[in-house]
Amino acid sequence: MAKQLSHAAIYALPARYEPFGLSVLEAALSGCALVLGDIPSLRENWSGAASFVDPNDDDQLAHTLNELITNTTLRESLAAAALARSRRFTPRRFASQYLSAYSDLLSPIQAARVSPDHLVERIPVCGS
Repeated sequence: MAKQLSHAAIYALPARYEPFGLSVLEAALSGCALVLGDIPSLRENWSGAASFVDPNDDDQLAHTLNELITNTTLRESLAAAALARSRRFTPRRFASQYLSAYSDLLSPIQAARVSPDHLVERIPVCGS
C-alpha cells in the first residue's frame, strides 16, 4: 500500500465512521494531502492537517478535490502538515498513552512495575 500511496498526491476518505484511520496515517506518511470525512475521530487526529468534508455531500467532496488538484500551494501545504502530524503517531507514544490509560485503572504500586520502554521493546516495527 505504501508503494501505491507514494505515487498519489491526494488521499480521500470521506468516511462516515472510522475509529482511527490507519490508511489515513499511511497516506500522510507517504506525503499525500488528506481529504477526510468530517467526523470526530478524524478531526481529533488530523485537524489542521487535512481538509474535511461532509461525508454525505458529494458536491463538497468534488469541489475540495478539484481545489487541491488545481491549487499546488494548498495541496503541498496540506501534505506537509499531514506528514508532520503523522510523525507524532509513534510506537513509543502509543505505548506511553496506553500505559497511562491502564495506570489510571491500576493501583499506584501495580502501575510502577511497568514502564513505556518495557512495552515498546515488544512492539514489532515495520521493516525490522
